Amino acid sequence: MKIDKKQAELLAFLALYLFALFYWSLPYQERNLPYGEYDAMSHFQVADFISQNDASFVRLPPYIDLRYWHDNKFRPHTLWYPPTFHSSLAAMQTLGGDRVLGVFLMNTILNTFILITLFLFMRNFFGFLPGMLSSLLLIFSPRDIMPYLWGQWPERFGYAFVPLIIYCYYKYNMSFDEKPLYICLTSILLIMNLLVHPMVFFHSLIALAVTFIFLSIKDKKIKVNFKHVGVCAVIFIAIFFMFPLQTLNMLPRLGINALRSSEIGEAAPSAGADFSRIFRWSFNPEQFQGSVPASYFSFSEMHGLWTLPLLLLGVLAALLRRKDGDLLLLAWLVSLYIVLHRDAFGMQNLIHRSLSASAHIFVPLAVLGMLAIPELIKLKNPIKGWAKYPLAAVFVYMALSVNMAQASQLINKDTYNNPLTTLTQDQFDAAEWIMRNAPLDSNVSMLGVPHTPEFLSATAKNIRWFAAASQHVTRFYYLYPQDEDSIRSHMEKDYIMLDYYIPLGLNMQELVSSMQEIEEKRLSNQTLVFNKNTIRVYKLES
Repeated sequence: MKIDKKQAELLAFLALYLFALFYWSLPYQERNLPYGEYDAMSHFQVADFISQNDASFVRLPPYIDLRYWHDNKFRPHTLWYPPTFHSSLAAMQTLGGDRVLGVFLMNTILNTFILITLFLFMRNFFGFLPGMLSSLLLIFSPRDIMPYLWGQWPERFGYAFVPLIIYCYYKYNMSFDEKPLYICLTSILLIMNLLVHPMVFFHSLIALAVTFIFLSIKDKKIKVNFKHVGVCAVIFIAIFFMFPLQTLNMLPRLGINALRSSEIGEAAPSAGADFSRIFRWSFNPEQFQGSVPASYFSFSEMHGLWTLPLLLLGVLAALLRRKDGDLLLLAWLVSLYIVLHRDAFGMQNLIHRSLSASAHIFVPLAVLGMLAIPELIKLKNPIKGWAKYPLAAVFVYMALSVNMAQASQLINKDTYNNPLTTLTQDQFDAAEWIMRNAPLDSNVSMLGVPHTPEFLSATAKNIRWFAAASQHVTRFYYLYPQDEDSIRSHMEKDYIMLDYYIPLGLNMQELVSSMQEIEEKRLSNQTLVFNKNTIRVYKLES
């Protein structure tokens, strides 16, 4: 069987993408347990509840409502995002037959979708080699890997729409006098972007506006067809109101509180303009202490310092050539600059998270900068044509030796492998028993997971993961009020779980003795419903 060039390119990219899936799935390949920060818990909870109940939902169940009741500022106690993204995770749960693997594998596929869209974008305008090199380097982008591990999943998927939206509008601009197919596709992609994540929709909107300006300057003509705009508006509005409680949640978050101001209060005041930021791309790490690590704001640690001269060369080459693909990349770059500097206008909400989109444009520009070296130093043919291959080989070597080495410190088989922050297998088994056997409105009190201040920042995540896996409100036993009335009100007919794993492992004899005393004096007359290794779960009858 003879394979033509296009088939060979497709197979090569497929191999690269499968490697990306393997690499990004390292944390759960051998340890089939959920992991991540609080964002990951929330998305797992929503998807898991949809899957386990075989239906979507609007009002939040108790264990989700406890933390997220106010995240939908338009209609509290309801889903704060449209259920589209989470339904895809739930569908994979059902198809795969595994609660954890289904969610995390589907999420890996969606979060690496940017590799596909960027490859297609670059291949269309610059060829197969730039597309492959761009996707290769992006696999090892810490600014993509970090949020992926933390749990900012819809946002990661949403960024894959940006090059598609830019490309579709470009195609519409090129076929302006024909049927409005591409502008309709642009509208559909925009509203899909909004349904996935509002902040990325803002990115896409700015990218579209800058692309419109750049193409208008290039064509020396503003191309606007109001009939086409009207059709797009109808499409956008029709899909927008498919999930009104969630999409209208954007309005209070933008400060438009007239709809429900009496219930949700006023928008947070602006922090004011900081015009010195105009001359800087990143932010001061000290302003975000406790939110993200300082390395997140470092170009060298996030992209590799070796890519900086290539990035500058890529911008220079694009400015000199000004071909269609160059203009679109420059428009994308300018739009990211605008988004990252919205604090100059007092818009600071989650601004540091927009930095996670930087590799999507820095990487292709760095690739173009590397491939432009023969042109910039004016090599003659045929040397100029062949020079790109040794340059590409050096690029691949640097990507693997520098960027992959850096990324592998973040994502590996030991990522989030800490019983203080994530569940043990026995805890997960206990959580599944509670999910299947305990009434949804019952609570779980946890004993054995350390709750003192030196542990709390870590073990609070363990408790929240147990709540997510058990689909029940879960709290530290000792953080409840200890008077008899409070104990009776929150524990009557509820469940108490004792987990000796961490106290025994850390030699916390005082805590172990306290737990044993509670078992002997308070729980001896209660029903032991789950007993596995170091975990015991009692149902409290009175």
